[in-house]
Amino acid sequence: MKKIILPILILAISIFGFRYMLKTKSKTGAIEITEPAWIVATTPVILETLSPTVTLYGRVESPKTSTLRSPNLNAQVLQVKVLEGEKVNKNDILIRLEDSDSILKLKQQVADIKDISAQITLEKQRHANNLTIITHEESLLKLAKKSLERLRKLAKQKASSQSALDESQQLVERQTLTIIQRKLEIKNHKARLNQLQAKQIRAKALQDIAKLELARTKITAPFTGIIVEVKVAVGDRVRSGDILLSMYDNSVLEVRTQIPTRYQDIVMNSTNISAIAKLNSKSLTLTLDRISGQINQNSGGIDGLFKLSQPANLRLGQFLTLLLTLPKQTNVVALPYEAVYGMNHIYKLVDGRMQGLKIERIGEQVIDGKSKILVRSSNLQYGEQIIITQLPNAMDGLKVKTAQPN
Repeated sequence: MKKIILPILILAISIFGFRYMLKTKSKTGAIEITEPAWIVATTPVILETLSPTVTLYGRVESPKTSTLRSPNLNAQVLQVKVLEGEKVNKNDILIRLEDSDSILKLKQQVADIKDISAQITLEKQRHANNLTIITHEESLLKLAKKSLERLRKLAKQKASSQSALDESQQLVERQTLTIIQRKLEIKNHKARLNQLQAKQIRAKALQDIAKLELARTKITAPFTGIIVEVKVAVGDRVRSGDILLSMYDNSVLEVRTQIPTRYQDIVMNSTNISAIAKLNSKSLTLTLDRISGQINQNSGGIDGLFKLSQPANLRLGQFLTLLLTLPKQTNVVALPYEAVYGMNHIYKLVDGRMQGLKIERIGEQVIDGKSKILVRSSNLQYGEQIIITQLPNAMDGLKVKTAQPN
């Protein structure tokens, strides 16, 4: 019996206690959830006409860069007169190659020319001699013919022997053949002379080639400039076409930099585009000289080539930061970089909430010592408030409030 009464008693006490607690609990009102407001800073929209600047990065190049190679010969390097980084003047001897073979070839060609010149002289003398001799030979032929006629008359009168007549006839024939041969030599004189003169021209051409080969054993500077790299040393044996050294003209240096696509039309349709570069605390003024003729694959723009307005102590491949000044643009707003989200998004403050809009990036500019981005949008009106505080959860409709009244 006790086992049944005890559990019932415990249950009754528990129910009574629960009801007592419900009656005696305190009364509280409903909890209201208030939307938080993020504190931000703003700046007013001021539409201005400004000259945008763009920061670009470029490297120094030279349109006159030369790689000097071994001439058409195999030779040993006898002397290397320059080192990397040295400045040289035009026509300075940079490298000397072995020249003994070239000297021997030149001497051989000189001897050939002298031999042919002597042959030409002999041919002219022979021709002059033939012209003189043929006159006498023709006179002798006339005399021989007269003698033959006399002997024929005497033979008819039985006053001369047949043998004398035959000898006279042979003399006439021999003299006739001699004159024919002499005339042939005179006739062929011009052909023989032309042949010798052609040989002389050929020999002189070979002599010029030998002189060139000899001159090419001395590698000279094609222009005034700086030595970039020397590939050989004394004692090296080089073959035709081997690279000896490379150099560049430091008087025509230029800076190649990539102009972003969004500024390409502005730059290509403008004149007198200039830029400023810093070098050892000094400012260098550069002017856009030309635009590259091609756009490299997977690039974000087109290359621009800037020339220096004044000489500077630059080296090939040197890295420079350029501040490019673009033509003036109207209706642009200068904003801190913190105001821009991504590439082209900002937020206005409208009725205590964020309202996003897309903008066009025009460039940048240093104002009061601070770098600011220049933007433009048809949805921006003078005096509107732009949020310049970066919020990680920024979105349209987010409730915000300014730190101080504007």
